[in-house]
Amino acid sequence: MYEWWVFLHLVGLFGFLSAHGVSMGVLVRLRSERDPVRVDELLQLSSRSTALLYVFLVMLLAGGIVAGFMGDWWGYGWIWGGVVTLVLVVVVMYAVASPYYSRVRKITQALVGGSEAVSREEYDRVLRSVKPVTVMVVGVAGLLVILYFMMFKPSLGLSPEPEGPAPSSADVSIAADALAFSTDTLAVPAGEGFTIAFENEEAVPHNVAIYRDRTVSDPLFTGEIITGPRTVTYQVPELEAGGYFFRCDVHPTQMTGTLEAG
Repeated sequence: MYEWWVFLHLVGLFGFLSAHGVSMGVLVRLRSERDPVRVDELLQLSSRSTALLYVFLVMLLAGGIVAGFMGDWWGYGWIWGGVVTLVLVVVVMYAVASPYYSRVRKITQALVGGSEAVSREEYDRVLRSVKPVTVMVVGVAGLLVILYFMMFKPSLGLSPEPEGPAPSSADVSIAADALAFSTDTLAVPAGEGFTIAFENEEAVPHNVAIYRDRTVSDPLFTGEIITGPRTVTYQVPELEAGGYFFRCDVHPTQMTGTLEAG
């Protein structure tokens, strides 16, 4: 399920950026367009894209929040930095853009209706306002800051304390780093429960899950997804003698191995 929530988050992000791009394009075009009918059409296009923008924003937030809990991210500063930045950007852009659009729409509709209460010179000054530039600068800067948080994951002084090395009492140990397991083969006793000491060495969510075979149609054990640096000990039920398949459910094609019970 973790992968689907991340997928929803990325779909929301893609849709948000696409809708936001349409709105930004309209702002740029308004600075040179002076035909009230055409301006009115552009404003309608922007209004429709903004409605979609908020739909995708909800998807982005829902996917990110749930994935954050499943991946145990909320103890890290970078995710809070990204959330705070996103909220600030949305609030500032709405506070600046909404009054601007409202004024331009009101004047434009008056001109389309034949009103002469607003001169062409005043209309030109309104359309050349610096507010659209402010909106674009805030939007682009905010996006770059969020991408920085997502890519480099700075702690910002907030991160869980490492839990120390894997317990020596565990039957087997395995670690995860650089999107790879430290080993792709494990050997455990058959016919009795056993423990796996799993150490996640990076700030990326991982787990260890055991399946009957590579078809992964028959899950036998699913370990908790953790975000590092952190160590956890899995208590695994007994397995019959034979070969099994294990993987990280978050990175099912990159992180795999075989487990032999005997």
